[in-house]
Formats: sequence, structure tokens, C-alpha cells
Amino acid sequence: MYGMAQRPQQTWQRWPGWSMISASNYLGFTLWFTGLHGTGKSTLATLLQNALALRGYKVEIIDSSTLSYWLQRELHIDETIKGDRSHIPGYDAFVTYLCAILARNGVITITTSVSPFEAARSHAREHIEHFIEVYLNCSLSQRRRRLHQKESEIFVKDSLYQEPAKAELCIDTETELAERSALRILLYLEEEGYIAPLWEDLPTTEELAAIKTRLHPVEYLE
Repeated sequence: MYGMAQRPQQTWQRWPGWSMISASNYLGFTLWFTGLHGTGKSTLATLLQNALALRGYKVEIIDSSTLSYWLQRELHIDETIKGDRSHIPGYDAFVTYLCAILARNGVITITTSVSPFEAARSHAREHIEHFIEVYLNCSLSQRRRRLHQKESEIFVKDSLYQEPAKAELCIDTETELAERSALRILLYLEEEGYIAPLWEDLPTTEELAAIKTRLHPVEYLE
């Protein structure tokens, strides 16, 4: 339950399988990315932000390193702690609060913190009305290569991370291109009614069949 006045339920028309929402309806929701450092959360978040902004939606990325900077340096919290500390207890609760506020004001938020604890993610799911958990994963060797290229460090041990049991989407960022993953997330958002499809008129049954046939070879629908 919310720690503040309960927001009124948002309502909209639904067509089976497709959204009737336009960007001007200001439906706010949260894409809660979770995954160890180096799994590609920031890369995928940026691709989605650009794609959604082009469709007319208001989108904000809650970037872990930027938020950690403001909390630690500008607000003088834990000044002795260096680096990205977004996995420490309490961080996800603060991010949950930000996402809930932005969602109530029609903003789509995308989080990029590790969010290693199942209890913290469950808390976020309970307090954010439209919550979509996206689990990103890849091998340790791939993560190390990416972090080396970015001159970043690993702050969370694999043994500490608790994999999601009921994530809406699970993405292997080692075997799937970031652009393809972004398209898969956009398709999910369309099918679940969070965003409007790109066409103005609903496709016919024959058109849908043709689209599925065309996308299947590149695994957009798998």
C-alpha cells in the first residue's frame, strides 16, 4: 500500500492484444531493470528512452551512478564510500519512491540499478501501480569484458544477487543484440496495453499473421 493518499485507478479502453492508448493519455509506468553490473542495463535503457520519446512519451532514466553521485556528494551522504553503491540496502526503496511519483505524473521511468534483492523488488512491485520487471543476464566473462571497456568495477558478487522468479521479461544480453531486445520490450508494452502501436488503424487478422511470419525468423516474438 502507498504511504500517502491512494491514487485513483487509471482507466483506458483495451482492444484484445493491442493498446488504444496514445502518448497524450499520460499513462505512467516503470520498467524496472535488474541484473548484475555489465549486463547492459544502461545501454538498453537509452535505446528504449529514445524510441519511446520519438513516439511522444515522457521518459526518464533513473541512472544508478548519477543518483549515487547526488546522494553521496551533493547531499553529503556516506562521503567516504566510493563508486556506485546502488546495491546497498535502502537505495531501491528510494528509487521506488521516485518511480511512484513520476508514474503518478504520467512519466515512464526506467531504472538501471543492480537491484540484487528479491525483497526490495517485491516492495517496488507493491508500491508502483504499473510495474514491469526486466531481468538482464549474461556470462561473467562477458560482463568483465564490458566493464573493462568502460573502466568500471564489479561491486556486487554473483553470490549476493537473487535472480527474479517472476520477471515479466528475461533477456540474455550475450546472445541477443541490444536493438533486438529493445524491440522485444516495445512489443511487450504494445501487447499489454502500456503504449500504442505505431499504426493508426488496428491491423487485420491477415496483417497480423504477415507481421508474425516476418518477425519470427529474427525471434522478435520468442
